[in-house]
Amino acid sequence: MCIATASLPSAAQDSTPGTPVPLFNSKTKLDPATIEDAPEAIITRVGDRVRDRHAREGKFHAYDHYLPLYWENRTVAIEIIDRVAKGGDSVTYNMTSLAPLNSPNLRLFFEGKGTVAQYSNNLISKQIDPLHYTVTVKTNTNERRPLKMGDRIEMEFSPFLKPPVAGRTNYYGTALLYVVGKGGFAPWEGRGPRLDSFPMTDEALLGGMTTSHRQYSDEPKELFKQMATNIAPTDAQPFVLGRRLHHSDFGTGTHSERGNPVYKELVDKLGQHFVGRSCIACHTNNGRALPANVGAPMTSYLVRVGSDAKGTPHPKLGASLQSQTAKGSDGEAGVTISGWVTTDGTYGDGTAFTLRKPTYKFTGIVPEFFSVRITPPLVGQGLLESLDEGDISAGAKPKNGRIRTVTDPETNELRLGRFGWKAGQATLKHQIAGALNNDMGVTTSIFPKLDQGSEQPDRGTVTKLADADLENMYRYVATLGVPPRRDLEDADAKRGEKMFADANCATCHVTKMKTSAFHPLAELRSQTIRPYTDLLLHDLGAGLADNMSEGNASGAEWRTAPLWGIGSTAGVSGGESYLHDGRARTLSEAILWHGGEAQDAREAFRKMPAADRDALLKFLKSL
Repeated sequence: MCIATASLPSAAQDSTPGTPVPLFNSKTKLDPATIEDAPEAIITRVGDRVRDRHAREGKFHAYDHYLPLYWENRTVAIEIIDRVAKGGDSVTYNMTSLAPLNSPNLRLFFEGKGTVAQYSNNLISKQIDPLHYTVTVKTNTNERRPLKMGDRIEMEFSPFLKPPVAGRTNYYGTALLYVVGKGGFAPWEGRGPRLDSFPMTDEALLGGMTTSHRQYSDEPKELFKQMATNIAPTDAQPFVLGRRLHHSDFGTGTHSERGNPVYKELVDKLGQHFVGRSCIACHTNNGRALPANVGAPMTSYLVRVGSDAKGTPHPKLGASLQSQTAKGSDGEAGVTISGWVTTDGTYGDGTAFTLRKPTYKFTGIVPEFFSVRITPPLVGQGLLESLDEGDISAGAKPKNGRIRTVTDPETNELRLGRFGWKAGQATLKHQIAGALNNDMGVTTSIFPKLDQGSEQPDRGTVTKLADADLENMYRYVATLGVPPRRDLEDADAKRGEKMFADANCATCHVTKMKTSAFHPLAELRSQTIRPYTDLLLHDLGAGLADNMSEGNASGAEWRTAPLWGIGSTAGVSGGESYLHDGRARTLSEAILWHGGEAQDAREAFRKMPAADRDALLKFLKSL
């Protein structure tokens, strides 16, 4: 399911220009805050999931992945009552489970002297009742003195499930860092030979407090699959339930990871016409998809089709091409990459480069007008939804970016488009519902009618996916943690950041923004983030243009892609692929394809000395 590429099942979502209605305001109903400044304590609440082993055990590769049955009573809520912050002498940890636990262990104060899993304070939690456990500490056991402001307390809660239970019973928890007196859990990095945990600097927190801690378990493919570090307790279980849906085949109910049972409620949800059978089949490890081989099925793409250059739905195909069909169904049409057209060029110093552009072959019905979009990464989507419309609109300038307005399919209000390659969706839930419809032929209450052309048989309007399932899928994607920036002390990367700014790349790839205080999800509110996007449409020139517009977005206009996590592309996806159709094999190629409004920035990069280009690329790979 191409969550970040989908659009509405029809092309009629655009509105006449006007001021968009904000998604959220002071009257929006908010989930409970995760940090409470009470008279006698600062109270912090967070959700957690079970882990296989410990955070720093790189040789085991067994921390960031998910174990079988991860959604069955295997999340917990953690509350920290910090009385030291208000002049007291203790910190209390309260843990709430979904099923009875067996003498759960709470490790406090990372020490790492004997092993990288060693803590100086190992306590058996006191049971209040079968689902509630508590521990109170007054001593910094690393320094053998009373607690004080600024103490760093790393914790790891081990929820040992009480038998009988399906599957494994003993688990470890996430290594979470709390700084006494500050409130909230700090995304952390290891420093020194023992990798002692310290809060990361602000510059590293690309996703604000949703940012993941630095990964030491050597599981690069798991980097984009983590819970936000500050995930609310109320979102931990929806997160794993949504993840199960994300990883399940909508036809057979089978899970993409071994050891998990068939999701019986999902069997036969797949439509008769589809692109992919599951979300994860398209979103490889929640990252960018790689281009299909020449002649192979394009199962990680959304192919928009039209009967004219305006993008009017094709009478025999609808608004998008669903190339796969269930047994016994008539196919729509097929499409493959037929080859690559190459163009040679030179940098300012005479070094040669080659760019490539895909060509396509359709079988069956051949649309004259089409637009091909490959799957982009999923991290940070909830944070982008949290940005204030006024802040986004303020960045629009004549001939340098504009907002796209669309009609809300639920309220018919004018909204600011912010999701998809052409900013065709206003909310993340609409984006997911549109993807379910376009990519898997699955209807929802938001889009109850399947995509079809005027000359195609009626495919029905029955709602297939329950609202509760759609909500879980939304909360899963919305609360994925953003990986931290790396190489902050690397001289070349720091110089490359300056090159990035000097070339005016940051004009569109805006470095820093702040999310709204009114988003319903607590973990997304009031976060300072570094997404490297302005969420505006930009004309990037003829080289990147399709021959079909999408609503009021021309074929040459594309929403600025966020850059957070881009340096992890190879590890997550197993290769590199950039731009809307995956044509760019390297970040250099992606930059060199920029034209139109980005022509000057592209030329600045092309004319740089090789050392400066390398520095700029090293900066990008630090993101």
